[in-house]
Amino acid sequence: MSFQYVMDNATTMSINRKKNVAQTQTRNGVVKSVSRGTPKKIFTLKLPDGPKWSQERVSIEALEALDRDTAGTITITYAKHPWYYSNSTPGSEESYSVICVSFPEWEVFGYDQVRWAGPFIFVEV
Repeated sequence: MSFQYVMDNATTMSINRKKNVAQTQTRNGVVKSVSRGTPKKIFTLKLPDGPKWSQERVSIEALEALDRDTAGTITITYAKHPWYYSNSTPGSEESYSVICVSFPEWEVFGYDQVRWAGPFIFVEV
């Protein structure tokens, strides 16, 4: 099991590609900013609420074993996310080495259903 499970089953995906900068403002109001190195992508992925706990339990336990100290590779696959590639060819899938910095809590509700308290957040390493 890998973090690819989250990428493949995500119902929402956000990718932050903005530069990481430091800013300061002088007493006379002049703002100075400097880039803090090569920008790392931040992936925010939300799994769906409602799948059967009995079917997802093994996958959730495997994700918990990876926790937030294991680096892994995720690929934005054309088969799962064709809208991401728009006019690109199917063979140009993007892969990233990431670490999970935010692992949401989950709960079982209703009858045998699981829901997530928030998104998974992965940062490119």
